[in-house]
Amino acid sequence: MACSKRPSDDDNEGVSKYLRKDSLFSLRVPVVIEKLSVRPGSNCSHHVVRLPETTLPIFDPEYIPQAKQYKFKLDEFQLRSIQCLENNQSVLVAAHTSAGKTVVAEYAIAMGILYKHRVIYTSPIKALSNQKYRDLSDEFKDVGLMTGDITLNPTASVMVMTTEILRSMLYRGNELIQEMKYVIFDEIHYMRDRERGVVWEETIIMLPDTVTFVFLSATLSNTTEFAEWICRIKHQPCHVIYTDFRPTPLQHYIFPANGDGIFMILDEHKNFKQQAFYQALATLRPSSSGIDRKQMRSRANPDIAKIVTMCENRKYTPIIIFCFSKNECEANATFLKQLDITSESEKSMIEEIFQNAMATLADDDRKLPQAVSILPMLKRGIGIHHGGLLPIIKEVIEILFQESLIRVLFSTETFSMGINMPAKTVVFTGLKKWDGQTHRIITSGEYIQMAGRAGRRGLDDRGLVIVMIDESMKIEEMKKLFLGDACRLDSKFYLGYNMLLNLIRNDGTTPEYMIERSFHQFQMDKATIQMKEQLELSSKKTQEMKNVLKMANIPEEEHPNFDVNAEVANYYLMRHEIASLREEYRMIISESDQILDFINLGRLVKLVDQTTGANWGWGICFGSARIKIKDKRKVYIVDCLVSCTQTSINGDCPVPSTIATESTFQIIPFTLDCIVEWSQIRMKIDSNFRVSSSTCQIDLRHKFDHILKRFRGNDELHEMPLLDPIKHIGIEDRRLCEIIAAIGDLEKKISASPLIGFKYLDIVYKNYLEYIKLKDRENELKKEFVLHNRLVLSQELKAMKGVLVDLSYISSEGIVTYKGRFACEINASDEIIVTELLFSNFFEGMEPDYICAYLSCLVHDEKNEVHSVNDQKLADGFAKIQEIVSNVGNVMVKNKIEITVENYVAKYRPSLMMIVLRWARGESFTDILANSSEYEGSVIRSFRRLDELLRQLACACRSIDNSTMEQNFLNAMTKMKRGIAFSSSLYL
Repeated sequence: MACSKRPSDDDNEGVSKYLRKDSLFSLRVPVVIEKLSVRPGSNCSHHVVRLPETTLPIFDPEYIPQAKQYKFKLDEFQLRSIQCLENNQSVLVAAHTSAGKTVVAEYAIAMGILYKHRVIYTSPIKALSNQKYRDLSDEFKDVGLMTGDITLNPTASVMVMTTEILRSMLYRGNELIQEMKYVIFDEIHYMRDRERGVVWEETIIMLPDTVTFVFLSATLSNTTEFAEWICRIKHQPCHVIYTDFRPTPLQHYIFPANGDGIFMILDEHKNFKQQAFYQALATLRPSSSGIDRKQMRSRANPDIAKIVTMCENRKYTPIIIFCFSKNECEANATFLKQLDITSESEKSMIEEIFQNAMATLADDDRKLPQAVSILPMLKRGIGIHHGGLLPIIKEVIEILFQESLIRVLFSTETFSMGINMPAKTVVFTGLKKWDGQTHRIITSGEYIQMAGRAGRRGLDDRGLVIVMIDESMKIEEMKKLFLGDACRLDSKFYLGYNMLLNLIRNDGTTPEYMIERSFHQFQMDKATIQMKEQLELSSKKTQEMKNVLKMANIPEEEHPNFDVNAEVANYYLMRHEIASLREEYRMIISESDQILDFINLGRLVKLVDQTTGANWGWGICFGSARIKIKDKRKVYIVDCLVSCTQTSINGDCPVPSTIATESTFQIIPFTLDCIVEWSQIRMKIDSNFRVSSSTCQIDLRHKFDHILKRFRGNDELHEMPLLDPIKHIGIEDRRLCEIIAAIGDLEKKISASPLIGFKYLDIVYKNYLEYIKLKDRENELKKEFVLHNRLVLSQELKAMKGVLVDLSYISSEGIVTYKGRFACEINASDEIIVTELLFSNFFEGMEPDYICAYLSCLVHDEKNEVHSVNDQKLADGFAKIQEIVSNVGNVMVKNKIEITVENYVAKYRPSLMMIVLRWARGESFTDILANSSEYEGSVIRSFRRLDELLRQLACACRSIDNSTMEQNFLNAMTKMKRGIAFSSSLYL
């Protein structure tokens, strides 16, 4: 077991001995942002952010690298990046997939080995660390690996590890930190991940300023902003070297649902072909109706067979087909059961590679349904790749794909991240994904990342991207997708209890120190500076507009003998009050039952869309109100004939028209609250009226315009006659009478205003409205400025410290307690819940198999159906866990943490408890999953997270001298760590 010794008081210094003790002011010192000239035609841009006193190297286009020799000519961006490293200056390299970013990382490693410095290579996930370890071991001999569950050659010059491992080392003050010179962050754009992005920020902040950073990234739209942050917090220059060079140019096509061909929508020069989109729409046949999104994601798309067949016939393979759910991957792959695109010799090679991998497993594990069922598919040249696969199966598929033995690969989005596995063609089965909160169209940046897998350098003259679309896709969305910017790198920094406890425990560091230096705070500070400039500009303009007479340019001799500014302000308040009363008046009418009797065919009503604010003017009711249930409440819908612009009637969003000759009547549903006035007039609508009939349109237009013209006068006799809510509709409501009286009083006061009769009233009042608008905006900016101009997360920090004090993790003086020291060791799960369980003696005297089963609730995050727990002891224990979680939740709510106790308790699910219990008792993997809907890969991922949690618990018990519980957790680890769940990676 890889477990650190118990921390002593000296060890509590941890990272603090490497951090500079700067004040916040040092983050505000001036920096210089420069754009450096590059060789013309190099497809490369070079910016640097530096402190004013920093000297920049002279970049030599003929420079010959010293630490490592290359058999090929380096591209400009590679050569410049290498020269930055040679001058001990950090660099961010942003480039498309396959452009050659790895050359820069390998050069940093070569420099470390040459000059006898240690190098850290971090990657986002364990699987990528394993793959990178294999690749680097082929190139450099002295390479080690640390991923939590695996440690190989820990004293090596080059250490590959996950970012979480590096973070833990920094908190513990590991000796490796003193020896490192280069730290490579692969896939740095992963820092925008909602759950784990914070780990990147923590790690970068805590690393010594003496480290030279190498950041490798997909294309980002705000790379210079990121480099400025690095320059300010690490007090060293950071270069940004970007290339838009794509070794293999891409052509983008769309395939309409149920269609027969593809249409080029974007060529290799990024020319968007709008006409092709409309041609595709013309051939599009409506997709399946009556099927909800969840059903669509779990069923095969028949168009897949057409696309795959076309690609095979035209030699467009290998293909990666991106699906946004595991079920869809499997359904589509299964649908191609008749497709066989490999030769007999290839089938033999596939079987040999597969069986060699399976030979590392026990006999029972080789008989797992997934292992047995997938081989025939692989032999036909078809593969799947998603998180639900057994890790060993996933790795076999990756190897087969790299060897071009798999021609068609159905994959989730995760395949777009990591080592270089390009294809000739990339296909998207759709463009909507679930991001953990909502279903949305993927961003342009996400599309670029996945589409970038198309085109193999040196093999293809072009890469193809095919997007399957249906009738719901709009041209604006397509343009945004294909022509939009790369993703921004925005901070996802948040506070965790483990972070707070470690920072409080380490001498010389504080949570405030971490927050002040976070990318989140930096971005907020930059926004604050911009906001301050906006506020100053707004205040100046508001002051200028305060004097309405001056702004109206009224000659002094025509100034009235009353205070115009005061009177216009009072006039505004009265009109504003009348508008508010009229709105209340309207709502009383629209919510009354009596009004429904007056919503009938031909009734003229004035309409304003309450959602968009669109003013439709007068429309015609096309029937009675009907009921619709929306958000569990009853809503009345009224179909109305309204005038729309002719150009908008074919789209989803018809637009109101004010020009009769350029409009056409359309039937549009409105909610009842969109009716702002009810006319006494009812038009006679012919029973044979059809919107599609030009004769009906002309006849209705003639009658409608005649009525509007008749009642468009300026006196009461020629105003549109309205229904009186009391006299006509029969509404009996005391408040309605009060409103009518109040409106009457206000109108009398307005009539008595000295402004009435003032010939410049209209222009003065218009200017005053503009002044009010500016003043409101100024007040909003002031509120935003106050919120921005402070330490971010300060309220959250105060609340979380309150929780830690109430639960006795820190004293009221801010000293980490015995209990808090324990929680410092836990980051594989909710450190507070785990600690509360241990300190409530929940695990006291418990058998190892039950320890494993209970802890599974804290590591399994798949939201599958929860079956009843048919073991009473497990059920009782789970109830106790829920009670403890509820108690913690109540403490959080008391301290104003924004959670609901119900949702907090619901996070912990018992769905894996019986499976883990049976596994810990020695049952086979096949047996424990025989009647389960869980994916094998998801279960193994949870097993490995559970193993990590058990390891951390054992270490935490050692840190507080609880040897009994330490041994119990070690015994539980022994029960878990066996068989296929912990088989070695094929990359190791």
